[in-house]
Amino acid sequence: MVQTDVPTYGKAAQRVDVLLIWAAGCLRAVQLAVWLPVPLIGGLRMYRLPGLVLAGYLLTVAWAALFFLRAGRVRRMDHRWVYADVLVALLGLLLVPAACATSCATGWQHFVLPPAMGAAIVVAGFAPRWPAILGVGLLVAGYLVGSFRELAAGPDGSGSVIVNAVSLLGFAVLAAVVAGYLRSSAAQLDDATEAALAAGAREAAAQARFDERTRQYDALHRTVLTTLSMIARGRLDHRQDQVRALAQRDADYLRGLVTAGSGGPAANLATALAGVVRDKQALGLHVHSQFHDLSDRLPEDVEQALTNAVSEALTNVTKHAGTDEAWLTAVGGDGGVTLRVVDRGRGFRPETTATGRGLMRDLRHGVIEVGGRVAIDSAPEQGTMVEVSWRP
Repeated sequence: MVQTDVPTYGKAAQRVDVLLIWAAGCLRAVQLAVWLPVPLIGGLRMYRLPGLVLAGYLLTVAWAALFFLRAGRVRRMDHRWVYADVLVALLGLLLVPAACATSCATGWQHFVLPPAMGAAIVVAGFAPRWPAILGVGLLVAGYLVGSFRELAAGPDGSGSVIVNAVSLLGFAVLAAVVAGYLRSSAAQLDDATEAALAAGAREAAAQARFDERTRQYDALHRTVLTTLSMIARGRLDHRQDQVRALAQRDADYLRGLVTAGSGGPAANLATALAGVVRDKQALGLHVHSQFHDLSDRLPEDVEQALTNAVSEALTNVTKHAGTDEAWLTAVGGDGGVTLRVVDRGRGFRPETTATGRGLMRDLRHGVIEVGGRVAIDSAPEQGTMVEVSWRP
């Protein structure tokens, strides 16, 4: 018997299992409905204990409804329930023929035979290989044992019993082959879908890296390369203080890019921070910057809020600290980032500062809006530290 082991569940595989569950459920309903007219036409007289047979039929219907409704709700077949379904069918194959007044193993009185074929189909289609083989074997053996009187009656009776037994086995084999083929096709579809998504993600990542390299090249071309080219062509005199200051700002900008990493996903934030440092230095504020482990890409709104917060903090150093020197550190980790802007200026008392001041209002508002945190530590004549952090 061909039967695959328990499948891995991708989206296509799940859809296949749901299809098989409802197909088996519809088949079982038809198999049980065939016997419904029998009590209405007086067919119960063919049994020794008609009330017991009718109760057994109703219990079989109730079991089938519970079995398939549960499987449909959880969208899979629990193997323990499948084995219980085989046991219910096996009991019917052994007990119902004994309840018949005459031989009935090949007649309509043996109402368990059609649903027993359904149970063989279910165990072959949903159970692992060896339990499926054992389950189908028990059902075939149970039918043959229950049909002992027909087998002993002669060629006519035994021929019909053998045909039914072979049909029971054949339907099980067919179910195993069809279920295995559908699951194999679904697994291939899931693998192909996953491979396509992975390829798309790799292509998008490669394009993002290319775009980032292009953006960084443009930034370098506007800053460091332009300065070096002008010095090389003699248009700037490297001995002048103004040119040396320009070279220092470009060196700080380049250092910010290098210390951010090797052009990884977080280069956007590093480039933005390096640009802020260069802009502030152009206005006369000397900023010492160090970036570490910025290895995770941040959401665009978070990156913008953090960049604005650093710019605002450095602007306040220029306006209020009474110093022309500041320190900026950016440290990544756990998918987030922590930024610190420190100066050794005159400081202030945060608890007494008016809420309208930019450092207290604009800086906090933008960062908190994207889920970040802001801490300000300052005291008169002790300088100021602004810490901005964000975690996913």
